[in-house]
Amino acid sequence: MNSLNAEHDESALADERVIEWLEAQVESLHSQARMLVDDYWRRVNLERKKHPASLRGRMGVRIRRRESAYSFTIEWFLIASLSIDGKTKPVTQHIKKGKGYRYPLQHILKKEPDWEVSLVEEFENEFVDLRKQIDLLGKFRDAFHRCRQSLRDALD
Repeated sequence: MNSLNAEHDESALADERVIEWLEAQVESLHSQARMLVDDYWRRVNLERKKHPASLRGRMGVRIRRRESAYSFTIEWFLIASLSIDGKTKPVTQHIKKGKGYRYPLQHILKKEPDWEVSLVEEFENEFVDLRKQIDLLGKFRDAFHRCRQSLRDALD
């Protein structure tokens, strides 16, 4: 009986290490994404100061956490202004990513200033790689949980 308990304890410890590794990988990717998003906004703000309002661009990017699933998304959106009762309020419109890891931004970017087009394309190339890694870690997480459940069911 003691060997069964020892095996169970070893297995639980190994499972915990895998989950800790997975969380660390996601946190590392999140840190990289946060640095890129912050850099994007820093560069956008510098560029916007150089141009008149008509050439300031409308593209934004954000990170959204998925706490319960060790995951997050990197999303592009359009910034617009809405006038309500004489007050102008900024509003955002989410851009759908679709299938794959890359946002289909060609159509949207046709209406944006050249400086913004090159900046968005530069950052989107970086985000594609991060999205792929996040997706692969999510698939690993799901397979790991299915495997653990299958092993538990087999022991019952």
